[in-house]
Formats: sequence, structure tokens, C-alpha cells
Amino acid sequence: MPSPVQPIPPKPRSASQPPPRKPTTGGGPWQHMVNTYAWVAEQEFVRSDRKDRTTEQWIFEQKTRFPDIGTQERQNIEERVRRRMWEEAMNGYEIEAERWMRHEEEMRRRRVAAERERERQRARAKLESSLQEELRRFEFEAHMREKEKHERDRDAEKRREDRYRAQHAAREREYRERVRVERERSIVDVWEKYEKQWASLSATSAASEPLEFSDIPWPIQHTVAKPEDITPTGISNFLLSALHSQNQSRKERIRNAQLRWHPDRFQRVLKRVREEDKGIVEDGVGVVARCLNDLMAKEKRA
Repeated sequence: MPSPVQPIPPKPRSASQPPPRKPTTGGGPWQHMVNTYAWVAEQEFVRSDRKDRTTEQWIFEQKTRFPDIGTQERQNIEERVRRRMWEEAMNGYEIEAERWMRHEEEMRRRRVAAERERERQRARAKLESSLQEELRRFEFEAHMREKEKHERDRDAEKRREDRYRAQHAAREREYRERVRVERERSIVDVWEKYEKQWASLSATSAASEPLEFSDIPWPIQHTVAKPEDITPTGISNFLLSALHSQNQSRKERIRNAQLRWHPDRFQRVLKRVREEDKGIVEDGVGVVARCLNDLMAKEKRA
């Protein structure tokens, strides 16, 4: 059985098109005028400025302008106008909603961009803080390395100075010890030479060659060239040195020297001195005798 034919739906009309003619059954030609009037009224409402006019105001105006329209037709017109105004309001709401949505989307986009910018600024600040901290740490470590190097250099310099002072002190001790040993050896050598010269002088006969001032074994460690070179300190250091004659006391040493250098007993030696040196030899013997007397007096008072 063939399927029934589906009716084709009518195309929607635009607001600018007149309403379709309704089939009438005995309505007469005035019915067409009513439909035309409704369309004209609707178009007038659409084109009119409705900024400050309400639906009720417009309907009241239409009642005043067209008093001959029937109640049912007027209600139909008013219903269509209200529906059209509702559609217009909905369109306005949709436009406003779309504008609001675009505004919200723009605000959201700006908020997201601002948040991204703040995040970027925070990341940059964090990076700068990290770099500053790293720089401070690097500077601190460099300062500590420099300080440690300075302390090491200072300690090394101190060790070098201590080592130098120790070496210098050791050299000084060695030098003083060497000088002391040499002096002691010199004193011992000079004392032995002094005793040998006196022994030789005592054993030599008067017929030997004349003696000069420098041939006399003076009781001084250093060389004597004139009587002024003979001093009490020099005689005391030489005669009373602990490096020789350890078996004799100080008084015994002084007494033996007084016997040897007494002017009367020294006359035997003076006779052998050549004539031009006798005067200075006598002066030197006098100086030695007086120094020995003073030393003996000090020993007796001690």
C-alpha cells in the first residue's frame, strides 16, 4: 500500500510581508480589509520608536485611532503585537546576553592575561632573587677564599719570619760561641805566650841583644804599643781569667804578678832595655804596679 503524501509546510513569512488571506465563508469583502489593517498596524509598531512606549500605551493608541475594528480582530492584533514585542525583547536579551558573554570573555581573557603577567613577574622576581642570592653566595665564598688566602699568606709569612729569627738567633749563638771559644783560646794562648816570654826573659843573660818596648811581656791580652794602652780593666781580665791558672786563687795570681812587676825587682830587666826605650818601659811598669796594687786592695776588701 503506498505511503500517504506528506503535506509541505508553509514557508515562514517575514515581518515585511502581508499576512496570508484566510478563507472566508460568507465574511464579505471587509474581512480582507481587516487582515490588511492588522498587517499595517503591526508594521507601524515595528517601525515606530518604542523607546519610551509600553505595549498598553500602543494598544490604547490603536483603539483610539481605529475604533471600528471588532473585539476579536483587535485581540488577534494585540496578541500578534505582544508576540512580536516578546520576540523583539528576546532578540534584545539575546543580543545583550551575547554582548555580556563577549564582555565576560574579554574580562576573563584580561584576567587570564593579567594572571599570566603576574605569574611572569613572580617568576622573574623569583629568578632575580635566586640570582641575587647566588651572587651574594658567590661574593661570600670569594670573600672567604680571599680571607683564607690572606690568613695562609700571613701564617706563611709569620713562619718565614720565625724561621728567619730562629736561624738568625742560631747564627748569633754560633758566632758568640765561636767568638767565646776563640777568645778563650786566644786568652789561653796569650797567657801561655806570656809565661814563656817571662821564662825566656828570666833565663836570658845580660849579654843578649837590647830589649825594646814591644819585647816586654805586658800583662794585657792585646798588643801594647805605648804605656797608655795598659789599663786596669785589661790587666784584670787577663790576670784573673778563669781560663788559665785554675789552681791559683785570685789573690795568689795578683801576688805573683806584684812580685814580677815590682819596680825594684824589674830593674834587672830594665838594664837590658835599650836606652831610648827605658823611659816608656819605666812608665809602663809603673802603670802595671799601680793597677796590681789597686786589684789587691779590692780583693782584700771583698
